[in-house]
Amino acid sequence: VKWAPNTQFNQHKHWGGEEIFVLEGTFHDEHGAYPKGSWIRSPHLSMHTPFTEADGALILVKTGHLGE
Repeated sequence: VKWAPNTQFNQHKHWGGEEIFVLEGTFHDEHGAYPKGSWIRSPHLSMHTPFTEADGALILVKTGHLGE
């Protein structure tokens, strides 16, 4: 998924969890900043509010596989 610079996404919950690998740029949420090469694993029912800053981000996302 390509995120344009300065993009804000609404807060949301992950049913079944989510994993993100940052391929380019920096992915952000209220928990931190994740530069290229970062791997983020969010458990079932976790919530976050993701965004990008000036460099945008290209991320690989897998959802729904981290069951209850």
